Amino acid sequence: MARYVLRYRGPGPRPDADVECIVALPGVEIIDESSRMLLVDGPASALRGALASLPGWVMSRERSVPLPEVRRRPRGQA
Repeated sequence: MARYVLRYRGPGPRPDADVECIVALPGVEIIDESSRMLLVDGPASALRGALASLPGWVMSRERSVPLPEVRRRPRGQA
């Protein structure tokens, strides 16, 4: 399974009933949440199917960006 970011783009705060529907899906686990987003781990097909009936939600796969090396070097060395 993979991690997905679910963002609520509808008016007002995210509906608690929608979150309960998402959590009730088999194999779906909430990893983290904020006021308008959920980070979930679960099957993409189950999540897409549920979000099709829940207006205002957008799903995207979690992405990570590697940080650049920040080790300091003495002057004159490349």
